[in-house]
Amino acid sequence: MIKKFIRDHPLHKKISPVFDALFLLRPTLFFPVWIMITAGMTASRMNISRYQVWLHDFDLSTLSLFIGITFISGGSFIINQIMDVDSDALNKKLFLVGKYIPVPAARKIMYLTLISGSIFLLISGIYNFLTGALLFLFWGYLYNIEPFHWKQKPILGMFANSAAGFLLYASGWLHVVASEGFSLNEFAFGKMVIISIPYLLCYTAVSLLTTIPDIKGDEPTGSITFPVKFGSFATIFISMIMVLAAFVLGWTYDDPVSTTAAAISLPFYIFTLIRRENKDVLRAIRYSILILAVLLFTVYPLLFPAVLIVFYLSKYYYWHRFNLHYPTFQVDDNISASPAEKA
Repeated sequence: MIKKFIRDHPLHKKISPVFDALFLLRPTLFFPVWIMITAGMTASRMNISRYQVWLHDFDLSTLSLFIGITFISGGSFIINQIMDVDSDALNKKLFLVGKYIPVPAARKIMYLTLISGSIFLLISGIYNFLTGALLFLFWGYLYNIEPFHWKQKPILGMFANSAAGFLLYASGWLHVVASEGFSLNEFAFGKMVIISIPYLLCYTAVSLLTTIPDIKGDEPTGSITFPVKFGSFATIFISMIMVLAAFVLGWTYDDPVSTTAAAISLPFYIFTLIRRENKDVLRAIRYSILILAVLLFTVYPLLFPAVLIVFYLSKYYYWHRFNLHYPTFQVDDNISASPAEKA
């Protein structure tokens, strides 16, 4: 009865527009953001003391870090939507900017989120504030704004996403370093970079795959993304090699999380390369994120309720606002990339 009420009652059609401003930040993209921060925290913890699990102590500084980075990322996603109205229309995305939220209002929300994010990062520590500033530089400014607009350039676009992934990872690593009383001089900065490589390879592999569903809309608007320039086969092949390299390096670095995640995810990339169907691309994207998330839940279980809340709130919103079953892990012959999840 409760499920039917939530799913079918017309009252929810009136409630769902209340969340438009929130979903302008694209909360479903918070999943990889939170996962990379937590991956950095996990790797840092294991570097200090091997095999720490089930760390569930509540920490306001850590909460400030996650809120701050989430707001900075959300502000960057708003810029992306403002700048990509034409290609979003061709790719049939559910863009809120213009149709549901006027551009001036979207800009105000963007400024509010960026300012709020900066305040939270200052509370969590100066390292996190500097990391957040660099994150916005790459993901918000260089990726979206002319004359740079790296999103439209295949190599620079991939580099921007990889740089963002590294900064998310670094924010988690450095936060643990600071919370444990270490300084950068005392703690090996080079080791952070080295151990981050398997995670960055997995992150970049997923980022590349997310550009494949956008090919039809990117080509007419002049966006020379990686698959537009080099083709879908090359994009999938390079992504597969990245995941394979992540497994090898993770094993070499004796990192159990990246090694296990890469090993379980690799078959999805191999199958995607063989068939090269859209549904296989989606499986590789969604399941890769899920696999790493589940492994990280065992170290930081408090991440799970946050992900669960966003997941089901998003399902509620997209179903009642747009009659769209999203997010979902279901991928079958009739399903394509959701307009809400295209990069």
